[in-house]
Amino acid sequence: MTVKIHLPTGSDNVRIEMLPLIDVVFCILTFFILAAVSLTRQQAITLNLPQASTSQAQSQKMLVVSIDPAGQLFVDKDPVNRSELYQRLATYLKTNPQGMVILRASQVVSYNEVIQVLDLLRSLGGNRVALATQPVEQPVLSTETRPTPLPSPPANDQPIPANL
Repeated sequence: MTVKIHLPTGSDNVRIEMLPLIDVVFCILTFFILAAVSLTRQQAITLNLPQASTSQAQSQKMLVVSIDPAGQLFVDKDPVNRSELYQRLATYLKTNPQGMVILRASQVVSYNEVIQVLDLLRSLGGNRVALATQPVEQPVLSTETRPTPLPSPPANDQPIPANL
C-alpha cells in the first residue's frame, strides 16, 4: 500500500490576500477622519445661533465677537467687558482696515445688546460686519408617496347633488 503525500515545492504560487489589508486601511482611515472632524467642531462658547437657509461659510482673516445667552461678551473666545471690547476692536480695525468682524449672538440675547455692539463697531469705522447663523436643517423627503384618496361615488339609490 502506497500513501502519497503532497509536499509544497518552491514553484507553488504564493499570494498575499488584499481584502483583509484593504479592510484594515479603511478602518484606520475612518478613525482618522472621525478624529479630525470631532477636533474641528469643538468650541469654547456654546451658543444657539439663529438659522438662515442662505448662510455660507466665510474663509478669510476675521475677528469673532460673541455674545452668550447671559450677555457676556467674548472676542475670539476670550471674555471681555465693553471697554476691553472697544480696545480690541480698535486695535483689530487699525491693523486690518478691510478686516471682517463676525458677530455671533445667541438667539436669546436681546436685540438691544446686539445693536449696542453694532453701534460700537460703527463708531470705530468697522463697516464690514457679518452676523453668524447656522444653516437650516432641510427636512428629509419621504420616498414613499401616498396619493390623495378620491371621494367615493354616490350609491345608486342616493341622489346626485345639484352643485356638481
